[in-house]
Amino acid sequence: MFGAGPVGLMAAYSSLLKGAARVFVVDKEPDRLDLAARIGATPVDFSETDPGLAIMDATDGFGVDCGVEAVGYQAHDPSGEEHPEMVLDNLIEVVRATGHIGVVGVYVPEDPGAAYGLAKQGRLPFEYGQAFTKGISLAGGQCPVKRYNRELRDLITADRAAPSWIVSHEVPLDDAVDAYAKFDAREDGYTKVLLHP
Repeated sequence: MFGAGPVGLMAAYSSLLKGAARVFVVDKEPDRLDLAARIGATPVDFSETDPGLAIMDATDGFGVDCGVEAVGYQAHDPSGEEHPEMVLDNLIEVVRATGHIGVVGVYVPEDPGAAYGLAKQGRLPFEYGQAFTKGISLAGGQCPVKRYNRELRDLITADRAAPSWIVSHEVPLDDAVDAYAKFDAREDGYTKVLLHP
């Protein structure tokens, strides 16, 4: 998983529930990486190490079977500079030949505030030729929630899954704007906020 926000962390958790032998979670926020470790994933801090090298070293050069892009078009390097293609390139590097990449991070048709011209038009140059050569399949888009909600509910009611660990804060509805601002700024360990009307 690249991205340890709530979506990336839940993807890691789901992978472990589905039987993945090993799950890597790449991010730079210490509290989010701590949550990844808490559920049994291997955290990789991309501000301290090259995530591609770290994952390839940890897998004896084989790479991973599947990767999840849970960052999207606002991906940035440790200095804060935006690189919308960065995570896709990293995944193409670490996913083995004939593996799979799921793109669940948000990409938009246009981004007027993007760092460069093509990205402003929603066009991203990324290592597609390498993905093609390796036979990697890429899929993405909005989640078909109704396809999975009953299965997930049943895992919870059978005590096989307990996703409530992702909730970091519970606040009244009146505090929603402040809580979102803190979440967006990655402040105070804000991972997932429940709002109470």
